[in-house]
Parts: sequence; structure tokens; C-alpha cells
Amino acid sequence: MGSGLLRRDPHIDRYPALRARMFQAMFPIVERLRYSSPHVQFATKPIGKPTTMTVPTRHGPVRTLVYAPVGADVAATRAEGRKPPVHLIIHGGAFVIRRPAQEDNVARFLCSELGCYVVLPDYDTAPSVRFPVSEEQCSDVLAWLRDNAADLGWDRDRISLGGASAGGKLALSVALDAIDRGAFVPIAISIEYGAANLSLPDSERTSPKRNPVVGPSLMNLIRTTYFKDVDTTLPTASPALHPRRGELPPTLIITADQDTVRHEMNHLAADLRERGVAVTHHEFPGVDHGFTHAEPVEQCRAALEMIRDHLGSAYQAPLTRSTVETRSDSSR
Repeated sequence: MGSGLLRRDPHIDRYPALRARMFQAMFPIVERLRYSSPHVQFATKPIGKPTTMTVPTRHGPVRTLVYAPVGADVAATRAEGRKPPVHLIIHGGAFVIRRPAQEDNVARFLCSELGCYVVLPDYDTAPSVRFPVSEEQCSDVLAWLRDNAADLGWDRDRISLGGASAGGKLALSVALDAIDRGAFVPIAISIEYGAANLSLPDSERTSPKRNPVVGPSLMNLIRTTYFKDVDTTLPTASPALHPRRGELPPTLIITADQDTVRHEMNHLAADLRERGVAVTHHEFPGVDHGFTHAEPVEQCRAALEMIRDHLGSAYQAPLTRSTVETRSDSSR
């Protein structure tokens, strides 16, 4: 084992760890070629470069990117007697990639159109760590935001949560962990082409495409690294199996009709709705995993606008009784 980014969890075999490192090395090239089109930058206001802050967690400090809204929007919110809301995005990457800036176009758009701050943690991934380190770090980041938002000039009662791909699974797990602990629960969740049931066999992850983004090889990498020796039927590993999933806040689920993980997310959307969760679900045609960062422009824009509208509704809604009680309890 090395140190820092080169360390390897001792339970992960060397060959899968090497595959993970190769994936990490190649991803910036893939991102630049496939997921960095300037045509999917939809912010209408000049959002600056993100700043960096360090958030303490039980597994060590986590470098975190912070995107800020324009000063005029912050001033307008404060003139209304409120502080700007905060959206915590957990980036994706098969539980292996560490590149929060891949959410740049989403973060800038939400800052610009909602006047919110967007926070992106650079959490630990495989092969350095295994489950449940990423979940626990992201849970700690949410708790830290809740405890420190007021000091930062942010609204501690208007914190939302989202994530794409593996980040969608982590976002669901973070929200469910907060429910289990009786802690602050984000006021809304946005999940884009996430994963919800890691116990499913590959035969249930199908696509009309010959070579979809998430194929058996990538799922094998996930199972042999981050989830090595893990019982994926555990509700902490597979949010779709969590007994308290019916207590989730308003949830947006976006899927892609060529994505192999769409089935479990479509099922989750229907299941949550049956359990009484306020669910908005839309499957986009003709696109695959990762489409919120890529062309076609029309599909990408429509998805980001759905996220904007979902979070915007939550930010404008009055505080619920449970939110007020949580705020009062935490201030004692």
C-alpha cells in the first residue's frame, strides 16, 4: 500500500486495483472528448471559478469545491430576509473516479439560475478505500454543511442534495442515513442516471445499444474494488432495499433510455411513489449514461432545467414542521 491517492485497500486484489488506476488515468481524456462540450454550458450569468475548502470527516479531510452565485443574486436574496440555499452534488465515476469538476456545467447552471451555492466534495474512492467510506465521508460533509452554513452566510434550512451515476447512489444513501440517525434531511434530492440496487445481476442491466457506457466490464470493476467482499443486499449498499426509503424528501429521478441502470431507477421511482414520496421521474430518449454533460444539447438542457425547477420549488416552499423541529433540536 502507498499513501494518499496511491494507497490500496488491502482487501482489493492487485489486478482490479490496477484496472481502477488505469481507469482513473484515462478518465480525464474521456471526459475532455465526450463530456466537456462548451455547448452544454447553459449558465446565463458569469459564475466564477470554484473556490476550495476543506471539510473534516471521520475518514480525514475532504477537499471540496464551492461554486458561488453572482453577488447581485446573493444581495437580492438577503434583501428578502433570507440567505442563499446550498446544493450538495456528489459526483459520479463508478466509485473509482475522483473528479468533482466533471459536474462543472451543472454547478454553474444551478448557481446562475437559482442563486444557490453548489458544493462538490472530492471524496475517497476505490482502490484507495472500499464501501462504506465514500458514503460516510459524504454524510459527514452534509452534516458539516448543516452545522456551518450559517457562519458561511448560507441557509442551513435550505440544503438540497443530488448526484449522477455512482453519485446518485451515494446521495440516496446519505439521505437515508440522515433519516436513520434522525439528523437533518435535505429538503430535496435530484438523481441523474444513478444506481439503486447493486445486488442485481448484470443480466438485468440491458440496453438497446451494442456498447453502452455501463457494461458488464465496468460493473465487474465496481464489484471487485469498491464493493469487494460486501453484501450488496445491505440497505446501506443498495438504497432501493432500504426499509425507510418511503421517508425520502421530494425526489427527482432522471434516466436515459439507452442506459443499463435505467431499469433499477425506473423501478425505484415507481416504488417511491407507491410509498408516498413526492417523485418526479422522466426518462430521456436517445441518450445514454452521462448525458447531462454531453450533446445532444436539447436533451442535456432539458434535464438541467428539470433539476433547476425541482430544486427551485423546494427552495421556495415553506419550512415543514420536521425541518423546524430538526433546526430547533440541533440548536439546543
